[in-house]
Amino acid sequence: MNRRSALKNLSLVLGTTALPNWAYQWNKQSLPAFQGPNSELLGAIVNAIIPETDSPGAKTIGAHLYIERMVKDCMSQEDQQAFQNGLQKLASWANKNYQKAFPLLSSQEQISLLTSLQNSTQPEENQFFKRLKGLTIASYLSSEYFLTQHRNYTMAPGFYHGCVPVQ
Repeated sequence: MNRRSALKNLSLVLGTTALPNWAYQWNKQSLPAFQGPNSELLGAIVNAIIPETDSPGAKTIGAHLYIERMVKDCMSQEDQQAFQNGLQKLASWANKNYQKAFPLLSSQEQISLLTSLQNSTQPEENQFFKRLKGLTIASYLSSEYFLTQHRNYTMAPGFYHGCVPVQ
């Protein structure tokens, strides 16, 4: 018997039986656990950092969901707490300065708050903004939209073409 086909069939059988029923048809609506309590605030922040123009903005692409997942899965408890504190501080600044929640502010007011956070003399506020901006840019640059529309990205496993000019 061909070892390669036997292994392929065995992995196919094991893969389909091990995949639970809840894993089918994943989307934003079926997974509300991915959206944390600060999802709306984070969506407004990433939309202020990369706004929607003739191309989709960061919120449309889902950068806020990416950031939530990265904070939850990849940061230590102290870093998660510092990130949450930064979000709460930004929300309280919006309420104190404009008497409105951050998502309800105009784009100029949002940008002025983010600029003041970026230029803050407090190191934890400055660090929070740098991390937030870095995660927003990373999520946008690794999104399907950006890679397929602005980079000549093809899904792996692509083909190897030896002697061709680089675009």
